[in-house]
Amino acid sequence: MFKDKLRYLRKHQELSQAQVAQNINILPSTYSNYEQGIREPDIATIKKLANFFDVSIDYLLENDKSCLDAMDTVDFETMILYGKYTIKSKFPTAKERKMLQTIVNAIFDK
Repeated sequence: MFKDKLRYLRKHQELSQAQVAQNINILPSTYSNYEQGIREPDIATIKKLANFFDVSIDYLLENDKSCLDAMDTVDFETMILYGKYTIKSKFPTAKERKMLQTIVNAIFDK
């Protein structure tokens, strides 16, 4: 369900409801109502949520919970090299990504 996906995405990114609300420019109580299933957002807010969580609108609105399981598994090496993430609010350069890959390879004896 929509509310479960919102909660999952928020917790997966270790964010508070207030942080998500601030980032998409709504009241924290409004966002809380979305996660509780009390209210449903309009299409403009759904677009903002999809962009913020970097998922498709289809993913948010689809009633298929199997999508949640797919998000639980990420190949760490692929994410390091090609994923979308920041370190101390800065996107790593290609050189830094290669250095991180070297560290991961050393840890896992590749």
